[in-house]
Amino acid sequence: MSDKPIKYEPQKTINLNLIRDLAKATPPDKPREIRGQNDHLILRHQPSGYLGLYVELGRGKRERLCNAGDILDPGHTLTMKMVKARATSIRGQVADGRNFKSERDNAAAIPTLTEYLDGAYADWVSIHRRSGEATIARIKSAFDGFLTHRLDTITPDKLEPWKARRLKKVRRETVNRDIASLRAALSRAEKLLTVKKKGFTFENPLADVELLQVDKNREPVRALTAEEKGDLITALTARDDDKRAGRHRGNRWRVERRIAEMPGIGKFADVLTPAVIVSLETGLRRGELFALQWPSVDFRGKSLRVEGETAKSYETREIPLNKVALSTLRDWWLQLGQPDSGYVFSQNDMPIQDLKKSYHGVLAKAGIERRPAKGQSVNWHSLRHTFGTLLGAANVDGTTIMKLMGHVKLSTTQRYLHTDDKRKREAVKALEAM
Repeated sequence: MSDKPIKYEPQKTINLNLIRDLAKATPPDKPREIRGQNDHLILRHQPSGYLGLYVELGRGKRERLCNAGDILDPGHTLTMKMVKARATSIRGQVADGRNFKSERDNAAAIPTLTEYLDGAYADWVSIHRRSGEATIARIKSAFDGFLTHRLDTITPDKLEPWKARRLKKVRRETVNRDIASLRAALSRAEKLLTVKKKGFTFENPLADVELLQVDKNREPVRALTAEEKGDLITALTARDDDKRAGRHRGNRWRVERRIAEMPGIGKFADVLTPAVIVSLETGLRRGELFALQWPSVDFRGKSLRVEGETAKSYETREIPLNKVALSTLRDWWLQLGQPDSGYVFSQNDMPIQDLKKSYHGVLAKAGIERRPAKGQSVNWHSLRHTFGTLLGAANVDGTTIMKLMGHVKLSTTQRYLHTDDKRKREAVKALEAM
């Protein structure tokens, strides 16, 4: 395909007979073209024997229609009438402003989901989201069947069978979170990919995707009741006492055998008790709690500061400390030797990452079921949920709860403003006297 194509004399029409004759003929030494006189079709004959049909769009512009050999194939449904209809449609779309070449260039610039997640999105999310790696891992795990698909081909209709399969494994709320993660990533692609290539445009195909209907009144994680909160504190205290007594017995055994004693245990056996109490009394998210550092604790002002870089909303907020939280933090601070820097809850000078095992053990000691029959589980987030729920039960106004918990929208706080079962029963019972 080096020289300019040699053109046959224009034909009145490019028809099935002409295509059949050329298909039987010896291929040309150089690419040749036949142009239809009235139908704007171009039949290109290659040295390889390939016959391609194109529609002429203007001077030097054309759009490929099909492999002309498909029209001759008895097993193929393509007909000459269909090809001409498509040619007419394409010319009409071009007249209305559609640019097929630009669309092809855009398509060539659109990466697959894996390429995007590992490339432009990974670079962005590592800077702008604390849980960036976890977000990418979540998308890859949930949408593994789409990883080799180009971003613009991941459309709402293709998600429907995925939803059906996914619902067999997880709850509707989880499916919605998966979709929201992917939709947010593709929304970011509108900016990241456009910046990468000037003149290129990409629109999020999932911008208007419908999420599944869910029971908004159903909470997958439940808060502790005031009684359960007391039981949990009692179990924590008993755990600290048991560990302290165990250390005392161990050291007595060591003394009898002239072995060096282990350091004594103070008020708290480890970070679990102060971490749980501070979470219950401040409503800190787990990430905020574990990222808390001593300079952010103000004993004199009786408050702690959640730094914006560790908050989900990226906004710094002040939380007053009640007597329980203040005394717990002060006792923990004294036990650690009054540090003026470092993480409040740490191990080997590194922030705690997980207290699940010891926390679950204390829940069991307190008689609190982690997975009760109603389906609402009790986990670490239940501590924060308890904080908000008890504030709502105490008739604290929504705006104050929102600011204390670091919510961006008041609608998120609404769950804590619902009347509890006891008050609902009292309200219904009031009708008995009427």
